[in-house]
Amino acid sequence: MENRKDFNEWRAEKLGYVYFSRIKDLIITGSNADDTFFDYLIDVGESGKQTGRLFGVKVKALNGTSIDIQSIIKQYQHTSFPMLLIAFDNKTDQGYFTWIKEPKVDGRLLLDFKTKDWNKLDNSSLDKIVCQVKDWYIHQSIPLE
Repeated sequence: MENRKDFNEWRAEKLGYVYFSRIKDLIITGSNADDTFFDYLIDVGESGKQTGRLFGVKVKALNGTSIDIQSIIKQYQHTSFPMLLIAFDNKTDQGYFTWIKEPKVDGRLLLDFKTKDWNKLDNSSLDKIVCQVKDWYIHQSIPLE
């Protein structure tokens, strides 16, 4: 029997794709039925070409049930690139996000097991997310002396 996603989770994933597709040069790869580790693996491309500047996205639906952020953080704690958790209110289509592994300008990836604050997902926050990921990768490519 085929393993089907809950309708609210499926819908939230589609909303996430719509949100991220607003940003030019993001190359979005969705998960398939065999590999659901990430809902999206996004490459911050340039001129439509992949650059290897990846970040992962996990998508959840806000439908009256709580999201177990701690187990999600544990699931992705060994990921070696930025990881974002987004959630959509399926009644309003409003998106929210929090970092699972937050890229810092100094090159660190911050994994914080504390209670997370949710931020509104909109065009401005999408731009900031992409800039934050780009800045992190710029630091990664600086040769050490």
